[in-house]
Amino acid sequence: MDEASRLLEIDRLGVLDTPPEPVFDAIVAAALAATGMPIGLISIVAAQRQWFKSNIGLGDITETPRSISFCSHAIEQDELLEIPDARQDPRFASSPLVTAGHRVRHYAGIALTTAHGARIGTLCLLDTLPGVLSPSQRELMVHLGRVTTQVLEQRSALLRQVDQAQALHRDLKRSEDFLQRTNTAAKVGGWELDLGTDEVRWTRETKQIHGVRSSYQPTLESALSFYRQDSRSIIQTAVQRCVEDGTPWEVQLPMRTADGRSIWTRVVGNRQQVEGHPRLVGAIQDVTEERAALDALEASEVRYRRLFHYSLGLICTHTLDGTLTSVNPAALQSLGYEERQIIGRSLCEYMPPERRDVFNAYLKRIEANHTDTGVIELIAADGTLRYWSYNNVLDSEGQPPFVLGHAQDVTALRLQEQRLRELSLKDPLTQCHNRRYLHRLDEMTAGTWACLVFDLDDFKRINDAQGHRRGDVILVDFAAFLRTPLGAGETVVRLGGDEFLVVLTASASARLPLLEGWYAANAAQSPTAFSMGAALSAPGESVADTIHHADSQLYDARARVRTERRDE
Repeated sequence: MDEASRLLEIDRLGVLDTPPEPVFDAIVAAALAATGMPIGLISIVAAQRQWFKSNIGLGDITETPRSISFCSHAIEQDELLEIPDARQDPRFASSPLVTAGHRVRHYAGIALTTAHGARIGTLCLLDTLPGVLSPSQRELMVHLGRVTTQVLEQRSALLRQVDQAQALHRDLKRSEDFLQRTNTAAKVGGWELDLGTDEVRWTRETKQIHGVRSSYQPTLESALSFYRQDSRSIIQTAVQRCVEDGTPWEVQLPMRTADGRSIWTRVVGNRQQVEGHPRLVGAIQDVTEERAALDALEASEVRYRRLFHYSLGLICTHTLDGTLTSVNPAALQSLGYEERQIIGRSLCEYMPPERRDVFNAYLKRIEANHTDTGVIELIAADGTLRYWSYNNVLDSEGQPPFVLGHAQDVTALRLQEQRLRELSLKDPLTQCHNRRYLHRLDEMTAGTWACLVFDLDDFKRINDAQGHRRGDVILVDFAAFLRTPLGAGETVVRLGGDEFLVVLTASASARLPLLEGWYAANAAQSPTAFSMGAALSAPGESVADTIHHADSQLYDARARVRTERRDE
């Protein structure tokens, strides 16, 4: 798809420069929880900039120039783009995102492809440390990218439903105003029937309604001839009753004019004494436009009710005190209640008690701002919690005003996020902490801390020769070996692959040489050979830089060993 069509797809979704929404933040949070990376974005790549629909970890930045973005490269391919170390990638090594600011090293982004095949942006993760995603993490990123695109499409459809619902309400109001203007401006024709002579008289307006010339002289028979036979019998019955007992009438009937127009007329009549003679006096009005407006109004109401009834989105209306006045079937199904159990009750009654103050704050916001977005928690009929991501508007034209609520049930996404967060705390194979632990070190280490980094020697050869199952056993045993001498305030982190880190946060300067000596002295107890480096943090030094110093020592030690082996 060309660039112009891609930009039209962004316009179609109507997402650019819109406020943050909880459902997108939840997707990004799930990706961060699963990978342990500190920065996550949902980026929309516009013509000259990339704009962030969701931003976790990048501060108050809302957009960056497209010319320096990683995501401009990610949308050029269908598969996930991963850059393990941006410093080593000639495309990005000189980028200000790498050399300054957050100093991005590791990037992973999956293109967001719309239903029409346009890649409009990315779900992407960034880290200040080099790294590589595992196959399962890459698969999850692809899955969450599809979820993001589906939510964008559903959001666009929901907004269109909101616009349609609001348009229907405006149509109803316009129809009412139109009818009022028609009644005021309509020209009403008069007629008269002398009961003694059967003479009929029409005013000029009545002749115009019938499509005859001003010189036309009607008779009772010719006046009735403009109506169908079934309509004539209605008028004749009404006239007869009026003559006999003075009962006035008003009827609306179709007729065909002399110039061939099919119209609807309203005819009213009453018996009066005029100049001493009994007469029927009345009026006739062309109500064709009014009739058409009523038909359109009825059709509009039918369309609105169908939209309300069959919409997959959750739709409800409530008063400004929270009393529910309507709930569509999709919302009832989400909560498991029947309509009679909800209508007339406050939405607050279906919320956990500790969340009711939040609901009262919501009512004040929507009354003041006429719109509000967020996530509410509701208690379903079976006692479980349901999470609704809503976008509500106040219809202040209604008397009294009411809130039109549109929402999506994001319970499954919330539960998935919680499960992923639980799984993300530990490496599932070795039960060590994972990389996410590193981003907590800044908060945990107010003073000096230390670390030892470990890299298994020739681990790839073990996997290739003995298989990955044997490799996994060695990783588990090596993690146990690293834990053996550790005490309080000391923990093992699996950085990824065959790389491990021991972190010391208590008595770091004293413990570091002791542990370094223990590992060196007991290397024979390790399930495989390893290389080791150590570093003590300096004042004001970042976690990444301390680990980098330990890495440098490890590489130096490995180089010395290789040199000694060659000399032998």
